[in-house]
Amino acid sequence: MARFVTTEKLNELFDWLENLGLDVLYIRDSEDHRDVNLKYLTGHPEDASLFIDVQNRQTVLIPWDYQLSNNYSEVDQVINIMEYDGGLIPATFETLKSIVNSNPKIGVPKSIPYFYVRTIIDQIPNAEIIYNPQEIDTKLDQLRSTKSPHEISLLKKSVSISNQLVEEMEELMNRHSPNNIETEVDLAIFVENRMRELGAFGTGFETLVASSKRSWQIHTYPRADQLSMYRPGLALIDFGVNAEGLTSDVTLPFIIGKMNNKMKVIVETVEHAHNEAIDNLREVNFLHEVAEVAMRIIESKKFKMPHGLGHGIGLTVHDSPDLRKKPTHEILLKNWTDTRLEEGMVFTIEPGIYEKDVGGFRLENDVIITSKGPQVITNSHPIFIDL
Repeated sequence: MARFVTTEKLNELFDWLENLGLDVLYIRDSEDHRDVNLKYLTGHPEDASLFIDVQNRQTVLIPWDYQLSNNYSEVDQVINIMEYDGGLIPATFETLKSIVNSNPKIGVPKSIPYFYVRTIIDQIPNAEIIYNPQEIDTKLDQLRSTKSPHEISLLKKSVSISNQLVEEMEELMNRHSPNNIETEVDLAIFVENRMRELGAFGTGFETLVASSKRSWQIHTYPRADQLSMYRPGLALIDFGVNAEGLTSDVTLPFIIGKMNNKMKVIVETVEHAHNEAIDNLREVNFLHEVAEVAMRIIESKKFKMPHGLGHGIGLTVHDSPDLRKKPTHEILLKNWTDTRLEEGMVFTIEPGIYEKDVGGFRLENDVIITSKGPQVITNSHPIFIDL
């Protein structure tokens, strides 16, 4: 495996950092502070430091697991921490000192803990720390917000498994047999085991299953319980498949038993918002515009949607970009930037309505923006279960 960033985007990052006046960009991923940009820029899965050496235009990786880096990373140099007395931390800062001059400008994103900033200052007293997440983290997000053909091909493996799971869940739930699926936990276990049988690395995130008793909560806690899935009302499962490092994200809604009038309005409204949002991806210039289309449809029926319309997917389940309406509050507007719709973006469309008396109904599919317009790549749809 190799890095996910393209050569063109990596060169764009080098140029941008040079224009910003940085000598080095320091990225670190660990159990206590995850940063997906390490995986994006190197291919190395986790637990390492990375120096983007701007002057020499090279990438230097200091992994905790040196052997793992041989299998996964694509960088200019890999440092073996076993060659340093004390291991990872001495290796990291000795390497940094060997890269920079006596008065370096070192950029740190928001994921770098204060301890490591203090250590840089201790080891390189004349270093200038450039902590500017508004620029640095935003630039890294922007690079990840569009996917290369290679990334999309990897993502489609996750999507293919997701679509097969949708078909199998619909069949199993309609059997209504205790030997198949009875409780929320049963459904979660089935999905998580089955995706591995079909070739996935694992889940993209913790599977969320909610019967009609709990589905009015947006993200139920616990994520799955021992409650029967066959309680009348609106139920759902929200799951992601990670087959090649990139995750899908699908919410499959269930209508259990006969619908009352309120349920019918909710189902019809969410489907309308979902379909109109996707259709309007052909017409809008900015992502907030499509979110506002869906919000207006839901609010026209006197309901509220307490979350954004969608989000990017990729190396994380909540990747760039976000699809949410433009804020009106001055605090939020101060940091707001309109995001233009671009070819190569991959994101979810997931309108939802949540009412305690009947449950929650969210319809979520994954969409790629192509040169010919939006392409819906997952096949989530309402599943009707007779009792």
